[in-house]
Amino acid sequence: QHYYITNNLRMECQDSPILNSDTAWKQLTHYLSPPNTITPEIKSRCKELIEILENFGYPVRKCLGSWFRVKFKYYFKSEILPEVLTVLDVYRDYEAFENIIVLLGKGVLKFLLSFYLVEETDSTFQKKDVYMDFTTILLEIDEVKKLFSMCCTNFYKRGFDCFDNLDQDIDGSPTEHSTELKNFDIINRYLCCLYLFDEVVYDAVLHVLSSQIRLFITENFSGCSHDTSIMGPVMSWLNSSVITFIQFITQHQLVPPNMEIWKKRLKFFCYKTIATVRINDLFEIMVDYPDSHAAVLDIKKCVGHIQCSNYLIKTVQDTFKERLLHPGANTDDIITQYSSAIKVFRFLDPSGAMLEKVCAPVRNYLKQREDTIRCILNTLMSEEENELTRELSATTGTLFNSNEDSDLEIDDWEKWRPQSKDMPTDLKSKTSKSADIVSTLCNIYRSADLFVNEYRSLIAEKLLTTSNYDISVEMRNMELLKVGFGVDLSQCQIMLQDVVDSKRNHSNIMNNVKQQFHFDISTLIISHVFWPNLRNEEVTIYKPLQDYLAGEYQAAYSELKRSRTLEWKLNLGFVELDLEFEERTLSFTVSPVQATIILCFEESEKCHADTISNTVGLSLSQTRKKLAFWVTNGVLKETSKDMFELEKEVKESGGMVVEEMDSAMVKIEQVREEELEGYTNFVMGLINQSGQITVDRVHKMLSLLLSDSVAGQLTQEEVKNFLDKKVKQKLLAFTGGVYKKPK
Repeated sequence: QHYYITNNLRMECQDSPILNSDTAWKQLTHYLSPPNTITPEIKSRCKELIEILENFGYPVRKCLGSWFRVKFKYYFKSEILPEVLTVLDVYRDYEAFENIIVLLGKGVLKFLLSFYLVEETDSTFQKKDVYMDFTTILLEIDEVKKLFSMCCTNFYKRGFDCFDNLDQDIDGSPTEHSTELKNFDIINRYLCCLYLFDEVVYDAVLHVLSSQIRLFITENFSGCSHDTSIMGPVMSWLNSSVITFIQFITQHQLVPPNMEIWKKRLKFFCYKTIATVRINDLFEIMVDYPDSHAAVLDIKKCVGHIQCSNYLIKTVQDTFKERLLHPGANTDDIITQYSSAIKVFRFLDPSGAMLEKVCAPVRNYLKQREDTIRCILNTLMSEEENELTRELSATTGTLFNSNEDSDLEIDDWEKWRPQSKDMPTDLKSKTSKSADIVSTLCNIYRSADLFVNEYRSLIAEKLLTTSNYDISVEMRNMELLKVGFGVDLSQCQIMLQDVVDSKRNHSNIMNNVKQQFHFDISTLIISHVFWPNLRNEEVTIYKPLQDYLAGEYQAAYSELKRSRTLEWKLNLGFVELDLEFEERTLSFTVSPVQATIILCFEESEKCHADTISNTVGLSLSQTRKKLAFWVTNGVLKETSKDMFELEKEVKESGGMVVEEMDSAMVKIEQVREEELEGYTNFVMGLINQSGQITVDRVHKMLSLLLSDSVAGQLTQEEVKNFLDKKVKQKLLAFTGGVYKKPK
């Protein structure tokens, strides 16, 4: 005897007659047909029915699974889905999401025993397939799909916030966070048990956790100190908060998750965010290097785990362009930052490929600046020790690379590693050696000639301002630069020797002359053939001194050096003087002309600019410019037009005031112009022979003739400017891209 109660399906079994296959199948399918659910007792009866069917040769273990999937899908569409749609009509947004998940959980999970029985019976059946069927049906409804997409992210964000703040609650008492977390856990358990986690929830969880990682790192470490690593604190937080949250939400999954995969993905987000934060601060990090080595190490670790080379290169290039590569930036500052970049990227990428790409715009910009070479040499010649001077001292070979490194010439080839996939394609084919800072700076120009010419000018200016004949530092620097430049610096050696000879000759002369002054005099006697062209101005200085130099001093020198004479450049040199007033004394270092100007006020407190102009031999406009120095420093005042008077109340200057004097060297542009003017007849002769000539041909011819010019390598632009000037002078005509004689 058999009878059934379908609401809470139970079966009482007594002795029953032997069933045939049709009856057994009908009873089995009746027990398993939704909305019927089975109890452990009914499950045992179903197993008996399955054995009976097998005895009759019925393929129950092959067809039961497919039958059950069809039956359950029909039940889901007819019974559960309408209730889901009703929930959508009644509730909205997050509330609708929670009610649908609870409805699905209660409506589907009550069939677990049926699922297990069918799974045990039919090897082709998996309960996961049933869940996939109703998931597909659900997500075919646009309203449900949008709801899940919108609410899953918000749901797990709330869950993470509750979980992360749970430790802050008072232990042992129910709190807002603990209660909310319990409700979250119920919904999450349904999602896991319904196999919705992988299909619906996974992307939302990943999005939430990546956002939380980004938020945590940016809020806590963006713009933070660069002298400590942030990698350790971030990874500690990741393990204590994020990984434990993953373990919490996946504990209900029937198949345990692979935590190693989760950790790898989450660490990827950490590395990506840390790299972004540190790279955005890389300009300041380079300024502070090597104190910021910990921050650079963070970047290097991130570059080793994620492909961010392109982002790194572009960010640094954009930052350089915005903050360095513009007229407002000082050349010394650009070189300092460039040097720091070399150190940082040499550590990040020993191959030098990344440095090559990052600093290419900086090199090109520095090459366009007129004072770049001078600034580099000033740093190398500094009396104070710095990193460039230390590297120069350790240099054993030339600083200039004449050829690109060959792919076959790789130092430490055993340690070679292929470059990153995301390295810019124009760099992948290059094998770049990591040069030191000095060599990298010098190779902006790829030639030592420009440095040698600028070095001659620099050392000339320095020697012209020395008063004690001490050139030990200059001698040391010259020996180091001789090795680094790999060229002969014999002219510079002669310049230094002139200083040594001047000290000896001046001492001999001063011992033999009769006239003496109440102030010390020192002279520098140079071999003008080996010195750069010095600026020459016809000026008059303190008359007793000028007469003494041109008379007794010069005669004594001629006596000392037979058949040699002196040509004085009175506009050069400097004077250290003290101006004594009633209450205080002011100290100045000025040019001889400035010293002569202020001496005009020694006998009279007032003096007209015309009188001063006649005294020093300058035009009135030039004299007024010189007088402006004394007015600016509070020594003189202009009482009326061109009438100057000593200030009665002179303020304290706070130490020695040094005049910013014009360079003693003739400007390169002026030298080049004079050189080209000297070849005017040569160019006119070329045009007479051929009838016409191009800029390119003139450039090639003059480049050969001016190969040793102190003005450096001749450019086509300089030649064109020279020829255009001749056109304006009507010596040449320009038509059709060629120059010819005018008609």
